[in-house]
Amino acid sequence: MATVLALSAHGAPPGGAEAAQSAARQELVEVLRVKPDTEHGAQLFATCAGCHGSQGSGMPSGWVPDIAGQHPHVIAKQLVDYRHGQRWDDRMEQVAGGRHLLKTTQDIGDVVAYVGALMPAPATSVGDGQWTEQGAAVYERLCRSCHGTSAEGSNVRSIPRLAGQHYEYLLRQLHDSIEGRRPSMAGKHRPLAHLGMQELVGLADYLSRLSPPASQRDERTARAVAP
Repeated sequence: MATVLALSAHGAPPGGAEAAQSAARQELVEVLRVKPDTEHGAQLFATCAGCHGSQGSGMPSGWVPDIAGQHPHVIAKQLVDYRHGQRWDDRMEQVAGGRHLLKTTQDIGDVVAYVGALMPAPATSVGDGQWTEQGAAVYERLCRSCHGTSAEGSNVRSIPRLAGQHYEYLLRQLHDSIEGRRPSMAGKHRPLAHLGMQELVGLADYLSRLSPPASQRDERTARAVAP
């Protein structure tokens, strides 16, 4: 059964960080169990489109990510994290927290399925290319083992696709992770704190220039045209 959660300030229920983490894990399990209704998801996404765009392509400024075709499990986790104070953004906390849009686990499942079926646009927001070789080396050393050969991520493991994401957004998330503004980020990201500015800029630039593997694009096409 879909649940409705009463959330306190900053998206976290009473009881502290451990209670918030436990509640987030439980709700994510419930979200991933629902049978999604993509037509309802499309209706819900009309509100999201005000920031993310009608095709989910976001904004190159770095404040709104490209979410089209992102792995559904990843999108679900991020929305649940916003609901429980595990990720912070005033706009997203209001939307995901039920004040404007996603009041139930069914709502989350529906919009997640719709967004996951959208076709990602070609990468258009990249850096100046000066440090991409350093970025590629950092990716091979620190990121490839989880995010994949082409930064394709994994739906089953809830690891986001980073390939083709907006450069400015990627760079901002790297800094947010280092500076503790992403409390849900795993400890595996701690080595980022030891990178220099050129390496961080190069990593974001390198990732922004990658494209999802052809097999993943084909999967998105199949989802988009499925009855």
